[in-house]
Amino acid sequence: MTHLNAAGAGLMPECVVTAIKAHLDLEARRGAHWAAADASSAIDETRILAGRLTGVAPTHLAFGEQTSRLWALAFAAMPLERGDRILIARNDWGGNILNAVRRAAAIGAELVRLPMTSKGLIDVEQAAALVDERTVAICASAVANSFGLRQPVEALGSIARPDGCLYFVDGAQAVGQFELTLLGTSADILVAPARKWLRGGRGQAMMALSDRALHRLARPIIIDQSAGTWRPDDSFLSRDDARRFEAWEFSAAGRLGLRASLQELDRIGIANVRAHNVETLRRLGAGLRDIPGLTVFEDEDGEAAFLTFQHASLPADIIVAELARRGIAVASVGVDYARWELKARGLQRIVRVAPHIYSSDDDIGRFIEELARLAGRARDDHRPS
Repeated sequence: MTHLNAAGAGLMPECVVTAIKAHLDLEARRGAHWAAADASSAIDETRILAGRLTGVAPTHLAFGEQTSRLWALAFAAMPLERGDRILIARNDWGGNILNAVRRAAAIGAELVRLPMTSKGLIDVEQAAALVDERTVAICASAVANSFGLRQPVEALGSIARPDGCLYFVDGAQAVGQFELTLLGTSADILVAPARKWLRGGRGQAMMALSDRALHRLARPIIIDQSAGTWRPDDSFLSRDDARRFEAWEFSAAGRLGLRASLQELDRIGIANVRAHNVETLRRLGAGLRDIPGLTVFEDEDGEAAFLTFQHASLPADIIVAELARRGIAVASVGVDYARWELKARGLQRIVRVAPHIYSSDDDIGRFIEELARLAGRARDDHRPS
């Protein structure tokens, strides 16, 4: 399989697979509780490594099974009143948008889409003009799931906002190949999964919180017994750190897989990952733009995490299915995951190609060759007889 879908789930390195399997073997011999106790120091180290990557102390880092669930837990804990204003990018993750829409409607808050430039980037100058004393949240993804250009989340975080306004940054398509920290973006909530660019496997995600977020998000809407203290009067005192958002139950094997992936990233170096991906995307883009009838949506000089495209006569789902039959894994993104963004561009579904550090010149060459063959066949089929 030629794997070009790191934006969906990156291929796990051998060290991650070994770490997960080894702990599962230990659980089979010792039982899950004893095995977790045996691995407690390594599990604790995962929090230190994840905090270092996102630029926060371990006390400000929470783990969960899914990025969008962590984002939603934080958003649900944010104080919100009728008339408050939430600014959100049209290309934010669909789950984030849906949670924001639902809560705003229930409370009577105003939901405003951030303005975009013609190149599909958040217009920071126009966004700044929308922020007023009613603004309680600004929400954006560092890279959208539907188009690969890196968004100006650092510049967006630098605009003046009320003291109580929380800045949510979804780093799902950025953490692991871009330098992205809580401090660097001036964010209050930064979330990222293990399974994409970190290559840490499924079922693990992290959320970094600022001091302001810990203060504002004092009462999670869902609590776990390990998230605080059950007092004699049956009240519950939440922890004062980020673990108030965590569940007692989690996959220790998955957590140790994440630890191994963070160690592997440290070994390779994020700058080397990025340099490799930039060069790979350059070759990929050149090949795509040479195929007649195909439109690439990312600018050649843009800072992209991956590339997306459509073909004039080949539907995106057909391209994905036909390539899969040839042993090439890419993905498509439709309105069910990116409705606001695709509708704004007059699109229904696009193809997404996401190589990573393990992608070779041969992988790119094989993909381009097979795609060009598909496009050529489609062109021949549409020629008048």
